[in-house]
Amino acid sequence: MRKRKRWDRHAIKAEIHRRGGTLLGIAADAGLEPSSTRVALHRRHPAGELAISAFLSIEPSELWPERYHSRVSTPAIHTADGAASASLKRLTA
Repeated sequence: MRKRKRWDRHAIKAEIHRRGGTLLGIAADAGLEPSSTRVALHRRHPAGELAISAFLSIEPSELWPERYHSRVSTPAIHTADGAASASLKRLTA
């Protein structure tokens, strides 16, 4: 089984430079604000993340697994006493 590479912001930036790109160039090519890709390296910025992942041809969920959870969480339907909450009753009625 192949071990998945751990990506941090330094590794992502280094890979962009290895492939002859820059954060500003990626943002410009994607029609984004110049800082969009730089911000995406530090915190959640969907447009910047997508531009970087498209440039690297790597899924955003592989670059930032902590931002893209593979498990979909569903809200609890019942309260602690077993009764459906009022807002959910309206949705299911």
